[in-house]
This record gives sequence, C-alpha cells and structure tokens, in this order.
Amino acid sequence: LFRSLIVFSCSALKVCAMAAETYVLGDNFDPDAFLADVKAAKAAVGEATEADAQHLQGLVLRSQVLLYGGHMLILAGAALGGAAAVGCCLVGAGMIAYARCMKWTIIGHHVSHGGFDKLQKSHPDALPSHYKRGVFAVGFRRFMDWLDWMLPQAWDVEHNKLHHYYLSEEKDPDLVEQNFQILQEMPLPRILKYASMLLWVFTWKIVYYSPNTFKELQLSRRDSWLARNWPKAVKKTEPVTVFQYFQHSAEALLGGRIGDVVFWSVFFAQWMGVVVPMMASVVLPAAWPLLLGHAGLWPSSSPREAAWCLLATSVLADLLSNAHSFVIVACNHSGEDLYRYTTPCKAHSAEFLLRCAYSSANFETGSELIDTTYGWLNYQVEHHMFPDMTPLQYRKLQPLVKSVCKKHGVQYVQQNALRRTWKMFQVAVGDAKMKRCTALVPPKAAVTGNAPVAADKLIGG
Repeated sequence: LFRSLIVFSCSALKVCAMAAETYVLGDNFDPDAFLADVKAAKAAVGEATEADAQHLQGLVLRSQVLLYGGHMLILAGAALGGAAAVGCCLVGAGMIAYARCMKWTIIGHHVSHGGFDKLQKSHPDALPSHYKRGVFAVGFRRFMDWLDWMLPQAWDVEHNKLHHYYLSEEKDPDLVEQNFQILQEMPLPRILKYASMLLWVFTWKIVYYSPNTFKELQLSRRDSWLARNWPKAVKKTEPVTVFQYFQHSAEALLGGRIGDVVFWSVFFAQWMGVVVPMMASVVLPAAWPLLLGHAGLWPSSSPREAAWCLLATSVLADLLSNAHSFVIVACNHSGEDLYRYTTPCKAHSAEFLLRCAYSSANFETGSELIDTTYGWLNYQVEHHMFPDMTPLQYRKLQPLVKSVCKKHGVQYVQQNALRRTWKMFQVAVGDAKMKRCTALVPPKAAVTGNAPVAADKLIGG
C-alpha cells in the first residue's frame, strides 16, 4: 500500500508538471526554417574587414579625447573659479561619463566577446594585438584599456558566459525580476519603491555589478577558497550586492556562524582589491591642485577649495556614467512583454535564437550618434544571437534579422531606451511581471536535422 501511494504521488506530480508546461509557438512553426534564415542573414553580412578595424580605432580615439579632454576641462574650471568653473566642470563631467560608458559598452564589450578575433587572424596588421579576447584589459592592461568598477575577467564570466547562455533562466545573473524579489516583497508604499530605483541608477556598478561579477568569477574557479567555502545559507544564484554583503555578515554574526563571518570578511577584502584602482581614479583629479599648490604652481589662492571642487566633479562624472550605462544596459531584457524560461536550451539552436528575440529589446538604430550614445547595445537581439561580431556588422545584420522575424511571425521588440527603463522599473518593483513559459518551441518541434536535442547537449542541463 505504501509503495502504491508513492507511485501514485509521483505520477500525480508528473501530470501536474506536464500540465504546467507552456509554449509560445505552435506546431505549425518551422524552427529549422527560422534557424536557416537567421544563419543566412549572418552569412549575408560577411566577415569583418579593415573598415571594422578603422571604426574601432576611431571609437577608441573619441573615447580618449573625451576622457582626457574632460579631465583637462574640469581642471581648468577648478583653476578659474567663479561661474566659468560651473560650466567647465559640468561639461567636463559629462565628457568623462560618456567616455567611460564607451570604453565599457562599445570597446570593452565587443572586444571581450571576441568580436575582433577573426579580424586579427585575417588582417593581422589592422589592429594592435591587444584588441583580443583574453588579452584586452587583462592584468596591467586594465589600467590602459578599460578601468572600471568591475574586474574584466569577472565580467567575462558573468556576462559573456552566464548571462548570454542562460538568458532569462534562473541561472541568468542579470534577471531583473529575480534580482529585485526582495524589493517586490517589501511592505513599502509604491512611490518609495520607485524612488529607491534611483539609488541603483546612479550607483549600480559599484553596488551591484562589481561585487556580483566578482562572486561569479570566484564560483567559476572551483578550487578557489571562496568557491570551496561558499556559505550553505546563501544560494549561489542569489545576487551579491554591497547591501547583501552587510546583511549576510550581520546574519552570520547574530547566528553564531563564525565561519560565515570569516568568509564574508575575506570576500570583502578580496573584492576591495578590485575596486580600489577605480576609487583611486575617481579621487586622483583632486590631488592635482594640492600637488601644484604645494609647489607654488596653482594659479588660484585656494588649492584646497579647488581639490574639493574636483573631487565633487569627479564623483558626479561617475554617477552620470552609472546612470548612462544603467539606462542602456539594465533594461535590455526586462519588461512585461519579454519572456523568462523554466528549461535550458542548446546553444545556437532555433530555440536559442528565438529566445534572443523574445527576451531582448532593441532601441533605435542606424546612425553613428545614436549607436554610440546607446553604446551599440541597441542591437541586443542580434548581439545575443551572435555575440562575436563587430559593431558595424550588427548595424548591417539588424534589418535582416528583423525581416526574418517578421517573415516567421516571431516577436521583435524595438523601443526607446527610456520607455524600456520604465518597463524595467515596473518589473523591479512588482507592478508588472515578465511572461513565463517552459520554452518557446514545443519539444517535438525543437529538432536539429530531424534528431531530438540530446539532454547532454543542453546548456544548463
């Protein structure tokens, strides 16, 4: 009788699980035809050429001019004082913020994805050799190529691997709806929940992205001390922010879990090694008036006031850079019109490419000014389909993929970034929910070469 009850219970659970399965595209959808058309669109774009190399070098030059020009401008403003200082410092802060965003979202992003690796082989003299995945911004090159709050190697693990290949699944570290679950459940007035989002807008790189990418890097290194001693009380898929660090430390201390207290102390100490260089770069402008004043070379009578002015301006530049990147990054895969999934899928299969469309949102595209301002993240659908392409290739690919989606009746979202940010806010505070499904294509339709997808070929399986 006991065995019969167990068998019955298991059967009932299986029936309930099967009943809960939902799919978006019906049996009449042809995944193989969609897959072939998307691949044909990519082939039509062709390989990267010297034009792509020249374009990258132009972007690098622009970012350098903005970065160093912005620092010179705020230095001049602090020296001049008066009304001129305000204008110089505000414009300079904007230039620095824009440059930092470019260095991450355009240059670091595409190079770290391997977007120029093939070009390095086909045209070895077109670009300096460090514009290559695994070399760019790694080690001492971080200080020359791309210095930010995140460690480039950590961002590579969190973004290039986990986010891209677990898109909108539970293991996606950037799943907004999941990451803001605590805020959604808080018994706070709605207006306070929305107001709290401003904190994330202006500080998200140091408060969330830096510690969380560092966590993912450590967990990927299974032999690291942090990976081997990860606290049992904390899920590995749970985001680690600065706030969670203090929360976990306090809970461990109050619970008498001394081992966990030691763990979070070590975690914080190692993470500080990641962010200290960026902290120094933010503080450094304030040192110039003091050094020059000590040598008698500062033009105004109060180098200390100038130092405080430069520190405030440098912090403002970082806050603006956070806000700029938040608007063009954080809302790419969140909104009540986008999907999340309960099952994994095979990389580069029809299901994989479909998820890139059903869980991503593009912004306006086409012109150099628009694309640069959006950090070339306005091609999210195409970028998630083929992460290792150059910016110019995405510009060519976008209308082709959009046409393929229209041909096959596949969702293709393209809206203004501010509108997408508002949709993300609604999901984050709990006023809206993302759509959910088991997968987009039913299992019997998800075939490659008429053969079922093997379980061991599933990513995340």
